[in-house]
Amino acid sequence: KYLKNGGLKLEPSTILALFLICSTAVIFSPLGLGGGIIFMPILHYIMDWNIKTAILGSLILVWSVALGSQFAHNKGGYGDINIAKRGIFFGIPGAITGTVLGFLLIEYINDITIKIFALFIVSWICYKALLRIISKEDITGEAIGEMNEKYWLTGIFFGGMSSGLLGIGGGGIFVTMNRNYGGLDTKSSAGTAFMLAAMIVPTAIISHILIDGNASNLLDEATIIGVLVPILVMFLAFTGAKYAIKYLPVKIITILFIIIISISMLKYIQEITA
Repeated sequence: KYLKNGGLKLEPSTILALFLICSTAVIFSPLGLGGGIIFMPILHYIMDWNIKTAILGSLILVWSVALGSQFAHNKGGYGDINIAKRGIFFGIPGAITGTVLGFLLIEYINDITIKIFALFIVSWICYKALLRIISKEDITGEAIGEMNEKYWLTGIFFGGMSSGLLGIGGGGIFVTMNRNYGGLDTKSSAGTAFMLAAMIVPTAIISHILIDGNASNLLDEATIIGVLVPILVMFLAFTGAKYAIKYLPVKIITILFIIIISISMLKYIQEITA
């Protein structure tokens, strides 16, 4: 919002949204998550953006987190770029499929269907994370098993689809698939998830711009702040990932993961039942 004298005035809701977005970037950066499960509700509910614009804005923020975090993970030696490159051949078609599906659901049914999909996905991610934390074989954060390419590639496709459908980046699914079927340890799973997101999310962004035609709406809603925030988010994600990778124990990372996912589940349940 702009003042008559040309200065910039931030409304309380905008300040709250900016604080939550920045906090999410820092907290999610070591987890392999882009933060879309938080960004999309922030933009939709706090900033009062329509669902399509919120999804597009969320994807841009997710991409910023992925770029900053994967750079930090690369410097720390966490992540496998060769595995990530194999995954994009399934993740990119998934992102396009999810964008088309989301457009059809919103246009011909309503946006509650998107929230039902989101609840299903975050519930599954939370369930898999809980299984890992109570499993004795996962205490050290080492790889759970060897690569199972069939299951892994299927999961990457659905991770890409969730990116286009929900604006969440797919990181939660990527991390889960990397841990359970990709033969990667906890931190390498996160690093590889960010690599996948950095390469797949741009397809979802372009698909939404072409199919929804919401780029002009996003520019109108975000104003000049929208240009600066993704840059700030990228820096915060890099900083958060850089230090959390070194000093945050695997168990703490997993617990944070579960807490954040659970909050998202409660919000979606509230919206669906309402």
